[in-house]
Amino acid sequence: MKHKIGIVFAILFLFVLTGCSLFENQLDEPNIIEKEVVEIESTVTEVYEQAAKGCTGIYASNSKKGVASSGSGVIYKKENKTYFVVTNYHIVDDMDEYKVYLGGTKYYDAELIGYDSTNDLCVLTFSTDILGGEFYVHDIFNYPEEIVKVGQTVLAIGCPLGLSNFNSLSTGVVSRIGSTLIQTNAEVNPGNSGGGLFNLSGRLIGINSSKDVYTTGTDETTGQSTEVPVEGMGYAIPLKTIKNCITTIEKRHGAVERPTLGVTVSAYNRYLQTDAEKYLPSSLDQGVVVLEVTSGSPAAKAGVKVNDVILSLDSKSVVTLDDITEILHSKEKGETLIMKIWRSNENEPLSLTISL
Repeated sequence: MKHKIGIVFAILFLFVLTGCSLFENQLDEPNIIEKEVVEIESTVTEVYEQAAKGCTGIYASNSKKGVASSGSGVIYKKENKTYFVVTNYHIVDDMDEYKVYLGGTKYYDAELIGYDSTNDLCVLTFSTDILGGEFYVHDIFNYPEEIVKVGQTVLAIGCPLGLSNFNSLSTGVVSRIGSTLIQTNAEVNPGNSGGGLFNLSGRLIGINSSKDVYTTGTDETTGQSTEVPVEGMGYAIPLKTIKNCITTIEKRHGAVERPTLGVTVSAYNRYLQTDAEKYLPSSLDQGVVVLEVTSGSPAAKAGVKVNDVILSLDSKSVVTLDDITEILHSKEKGETLIMKIWRSNENEPLSLTISL
């Protein structure tokens, strides 16, 4: 107790010695903080006001089946009076009528140019009438190369829970960067699908596509499996994938079919305890182990076998399952793929040519 009294006394004594200067500094700090907050808020506001001009709502329906869905989209190109919009494929899947919603007031009839169901992206077009005016275009193909970083502030713009919430804004940061998806804690909900994820330069860095809602846990009392709510884990398709898909969709004007290898695999790392250690050499640090090969698949026809370790695809190193997914999602049926593998009883890695 004596020690606590001594600390209080020392602090009081410090106040006496410093006099007014201590309190003057304390009064200055809120002003600095307030200025920084205002600057951040101003930046977000300005970026939103500009970026939102090129954001749309999407309405899709199938009158024969009596079903409809809504989502969001981003205008990325204009040719003459025709605008091009990128959005998620799952919004328009199994629908036959499409509309683009703009300004929170007007619907425009749209046409589905094509889609890539594997990457969950599609392209819609619409044309304006004489009174339609001009709409902002996010010219993504002329963006300078920009690196997305964890911790970067992002803005999600879309129509959560319906078109009545047109161009709603939520903010957050980039939480994690995967090879196929960007994870963010910016709040997204049903209806945000297809909407843009922007950086503070107002550039599109992703298309919001999904979120984690629940994960599975165990009830400590009953020991039974239970659903545990998840917050702040949304996912966006990165710009690199968006550009690749749009280019292919515009070229094909229809469905873009992505290939599969026909293998079941598991990532391997010698520093982690796995069953693969029983038959893999200590010199092999990491790769992807083939657990099963589907009969008649491209991999089977190329001679891939169980327990082979995939080291690279088209000279790109493969160390995770996402690495394979990213490479396959950039390929089309009919293309070839060079797979480098390690196989037991072989003196050096093998190269196999796979027709996808």
